[in-house]
Amino acid sequence: MTMADAGQLDHLTLMGDIEMHGFWEKAVLTFFALGFYIGTNPSAVSDPKSRSYLGIGAFQLPKRPAYQASGTHRRLAMEVVDDINLGKIVKRAGFRSGVGMAGEFVAVRWHAGLGNMVRGVTKNFFAPADFNTATAAAQLAGICCTDVLPFAVLPFVRGWVFALALSSAVAAVAAQAATARVMKASPFCGLTHPMGAALSVICCCVLR
Repeated sequence: MTMADAGQLDHLTLMGDIEMHGFWEKAVLTFFALGFYIGTNPSAVSDPKSRSYLGIGAFQLPKRPAYQASGTHRRLAMEVVDDINLGKIVKRAGFRSGVGMAGEFVAVRWHAGLGNMVRGVTKNFFAPADFNTATAAAQLAGICCTDVLPFAVLPFVRGWVFALALSSAVAAVAAQAATARVMKASPFCGLTHPMGAALSVICCCVLR
């Protein structure tokens, strides 16, 4: 409440801790979290001039006038990712939205086990693509090119191509390591970057 009042927010959502168990959960979820952060840009949500929006299902606090004026959950009845889209309709209606870090105060076991995690991540990938196969395919191709290919070609290239691939791989590992630290996982999770990316792409293709 203090955060919402201080920021004069009509809608506040909090990013909490995600409980992760085992190697593959950490590999996939830290990769997914990195992509999620890049895609949603939480730091820009509170900027009225930015089109960025966000809603986290574990915690959302809208003011009643903003919630009602935005259309309530009646507008979201058939949405797969209704939490994110609640943030969207509030922001698009002209109200002020914001994002905070809740840490251990809001913690969830998002998906238990590799199978549930893969299904959940796939759903949260395909829905923002408006369930458009071409759009999803383009996004998956982009992941392959930026998150898998630089690692795969390193043993086979030389010169400036090697330097470009190496710099891309190092940047990707560093970014995921930083994300893992925020998620209270080992920064060595950054080394799993190509595995998390490849598994995410393979599972999205198979489950589609």
